[in-house]
Amino acid sequence: MSGLMRLGAVRAALPRARGSSGQRTAPFVLGVRHFSRIDAYQHYYGKLKNQEGMLRDTARNEPYRLALEKALQKMQGATVMDIGTGSGFLALLAAKYGAGKVYAIEGSPEIAQVASKLARANGFGAVVEVIPKHLEEITEQDIPLASVDIIVSELFSHFLVGEVGLQVVTEAKRFLKPKGLVLPQEAVLKLAPFEDAQLGAELRGRHSFWQTKDFMGLDLSPALAIAEEQLLKELVLDIVAPEQLLLTAQQAPQERLDLVTPDDPDVWRKMSFELVFPPRERDALIDGLCGWWDVIFSSPEGETYSVLSTGPDAAPTVWAQCRFLLHKPMRAAKDDVLNVKCELKSHKERESYSLQMLLRNETSKMQSRVGPVELSNVYARHFARANPFPYETWSST
Repeated sequence: MSGLMRLGAVRAALPRARGSSGQRTAPFVLGVRHFSRIDAYQHYYGKLKNQEGMLRDTARNEPYRLALEKALQKMQGATVMDIGTGSGFLALLAAKYGAGKVYAIEGSPEIAQVASKLARANGFGAVVEVIPKHLEEITEQDIPLASVDIIVSELFSHFLVGEVGLQVVTEAKRFLKPKGLVLPQEAVLKLAPFEDAQLGAELRGRHSFWQTKDFMGLDLSPALAIAEEQLLKELVLDIVAPEQLLLTAQQAPQERLDLVTPDDPDVWRKMSFELVFPPRERDALIDGLCGWWDVIFSSPEGETYSVLSTGPDAAPTVWAQCRFLLHKPMRAAKDDVLNVKCELKSHKERESYSLQMLLRNETSKMQSRVGPVELSNVYARHFARANPFPYETWSST
């Protein structure tokens, strides 16, 4: 999810960036006007056309519907919080499946009005209360502390964390009852190496202008290296065919994220992990790493309700997959031992994350790096061509 690049993840209910003291950090300053990416979220997600894109994404919506339906017994008469409700879709589903009270949190005033209107029109006006505030502005006068039975949210972005959605749910836990249910409960980040020389050539070709040696008598080529360096700092969103990877999606190693246990939002400020890749089927010149995520909806007893996957082997979603280019392609035999160290740091001013990775061939001792990539710095390559996005309307059965 990222502005025009992503039709549906973190809404305007995201918290504004905070420093370690818990105080809000200063937003960008443009002349005398203060500007924050939150302003952009509110404007973007306040548009019904963009909400339509999310509602048409069946691969996104169905796992949520199924999870709420599976939680039917716990839902009866329950108090539910839907964070970043947008058009109110999840809030209305919770009401439909028996919730007694639904707090629908939405920071965009325009779309909050739409959610209220849809709640009334569908007969849930007495159940769904739309609160047009950012989550951090919600007080116990709005929602009593420890009064919520179920928290549900869809605040995910490219590589899951691109727009700091995990912090929001953790911060919201002050309203959750002891042993309350959080949906989804778990997420996994996955990575697989790929070989695609054409991609690198294509992306570098986007900056061929800076090869010009006679631009009105001026040589622009000294800037080419800077343009290529900037390219390597971009997150490339793309729809990746499974056969383009050097591993199957099932073989790709993963990092598990517990979305339920943390009580301090600062736990998500920095995430570091290391993954080991299994042997590949062939030797390759690795050009980069492909990343995606799954989220898992479970009962408190551990029963899996449903899974939302953004992998290359799953139905296409608005998130697509992430491609991270190596600074230098790295050769690897099929049985070479490869590992990758990944570090994600929250970027306060950008209200996003900065990602760095180090890919190491333990057999040859060669290594190459990715980044730093700002996850808010997105090139949506898949939008430049036709793709099999499943625009379908959800309907009951």
